[in-house]
Amino acid sequence: MDEAKISSSVNEIVEVNAGRAAYYRMLAELLWKELTQEQIDHLAALDLKSLAQGDADLEEGYGDMASYLRRRNTGTRQELAVDYAHTFLAAGNYESFAATPFESVFTSEMGLLMQDARDEVYKSFCGEHIQPDEELHTPEDHLSFEFEFLATLLERTNAACLAGDFERAAMLSQKVAEFHDDHQLNWVDDFCDAVCDVAETRFYRGVSKVIRAFVHMETDVIADMVEASNALAASAAA
Repeated sequence: MDEAKISSSVNEIVEVNAGRAAYYRMLAELLWKELTQEQIDHLAALDLKSLAQGDADLEEGYGDMASYLRRRNTGTRQELAVDYAHTFLAAGNYESFAATPFESVFTSEMGLLMQDARDEVYKSFCGEHIQPDEELHTPEDHLSFEFEFLATLLERTNAACLAGDFERAAMLSQKVAEFHDDHQLNWVDDFCDAVCDVAETRFYRGVSKVIRAFVHMETDVIADMVEASNALAASAAA
């Protein structure tokens, strides 16, 4: 691979990964806590459907979110806060299964926190010297933390590419692929099903559809990025 092709490939990887990292962080923010009025106003001002870029599943999810936000009023922030607590924190939810966003809840036999999935995710975080703020007192297998972890790996992949360390970039791309297989595809569908069952607002049902669509779309993108990163590493070793 000549220098021009290497430069073109690096630029393509960096552009794609930057967009993916931003998307992961956006989803992490939507799940982490109740939305502020500023966040609601920002989302309402966006052309959400345009973000779907022609994907039918994403379009459905963004359509739900946009439809809800078009009808916002002075009580919208409170309504969303109540639904967030009801759906993701199980507040006042005694008769149905809450969509608590922890991998352990959806992968352990008894549906409990702090099970094998948390230990495995914690080990992955430690391997990359990444840790959530301990003061949050939240298990590491929270979906927001998992999304943030993937975003950080993508940003480190970009840094390695731009520094010409293509072997490290390939290694990080493979780690993204493994984490996606082991800690995303294995439970996100069940989590999103639970959100759709429990959430009382169309907004959060839409969020769950967007999450499901994006995680599955990532499967092909990840494979492409692993292939591209490996090709760069091979060219550098030649």
